[in-house]
Amino acid sequence: MLLFGAAVAMLCSCTQTENRTYRVTVEGERTDCPVVIADVPEWAQSVVVMSEGVEIPSQLDKCLSEAAFVADVAGEKEFSVTFSEAVAEQTYPARVNAQMWWKTGDEQNPYEEKDTLFSFKDDMYRKLHHHGPAIESEWAAYRVYFDKKQTIDTYGKKQKQLELRESMWYSTNEQLEAGFGHDNLRVFGSIGVGVLKGWDPENGMPHITDFKRREARVLAKGPVRAIMEMEVEGWNYCGREISMTSRYTIYAGHSDVVVDNFFEGDVEGLTFVTGVMKMLDTKVIKEDRAVAQIGTDHPENDYDKWPKETVALAVALPEDVKILSAEDDKLSYLYQVTPTDNRISYVMDMWWRKSSWLSELSDEELMTGALASVKKAAQPIVVERTK
Repeated sequence: MLLFGAAVAMLCSCTQTENRTYRVTVEGERTDCPVVIADVPEWAQSVVVMSEGVEIPSQLDKCLSEAAFVADVAGEKEFSVTFSEAVAEQTYPARVNAQMWWKTGDEQNPYEEKDTLFSFKDDMYRKLHHHGPAIESEWAAYRVYFDKKQTIDTYGKKQKQLELRESMWYSTNEQLEAGFGHDNLRVFGSIGVGVLKGWDPENGMPHITDFKRREARVLAKGPVRAIMEMEVEGWNYCGREISMTSRYTIYAGHSDVVVDNFFEGDVEGLTFVTGVMKMLDTKVIKEDRAVAQIGTDHPENDYDKWPKETVALAVALPEDVKILSAEDDKLSYLYQVTPTDNRISYVMDMWWRKSSWLSELSDEELMTGALASVKKAAQPIVVERTK
């Protein structure tokens, strides 16, 4: 603690710094509670977070003007936060990852990592390895397809570890034998889990086909949160031209994902849908603002190599999301929603039977566990600056 104080004092003598205190308030107890500080000084290049004399791993995401960390919080807790214009020298263990790979066509170096890719037409799906950006924590991984569906696909973890940079989503036989996870869901034309799609009461969920431009982005790669985005500009939806950005954020210690959808243009009264897909032998719990299902199916078309997997999927909608109805279709359990202040935000999650920490649970326990997870994650986290 003395060394840290001396370091901060020396820093203050030659660089601009600012010390603040924030109070975080939650309902009940939250393990690895995600904390986002949104009033970061423009000049800040690094951040240090302390609680009760202990430094807490954090990150400063300049592209969002936010600082983020995770910490155990029961009721309320205060944190000391120091912003500095000096570039951070400390490094923290990575607990999340984000990646997007462009296929180069070069046999020697077949993939090039990208943080941003865009197109004016629907031609990116086969140009990207694992077909779009992906995020992971130690607990789970998710990818979003860069195509007209923009569906979320899931990757289960057998062990709590980061592995996408090794498996590249498609685990080899050797990696599978070593305990790596793999793609565990076949989404077909469904909602998958937690994606926001358009809605036509007579024809279901229309694809994004008439648009001006689409872009995929990786905004943050860790160490405590990873963020990917899909943006569509000039989408002709229900006779209006709108733009939509879907942001997916995963935090260290979590399998759940925070989904934020932002809109531009005239979206007043427009209807969208989210929810979870139906699977074979599906069981479901559907409440006013949360749904969870558990089902079993082959994750790939090669049934000999890929046996059936049991997966629980869940989505929870906070109180500020305006729900119009809860009409399902043949493939998905759905909620029809409309934007409030040009935004629709919620939480999604996936629990896998083969995850070592879940393998002893019954199907009912997997489903209710995933449901409880998203409902808790959808509860408000209040962050207040106190000094």
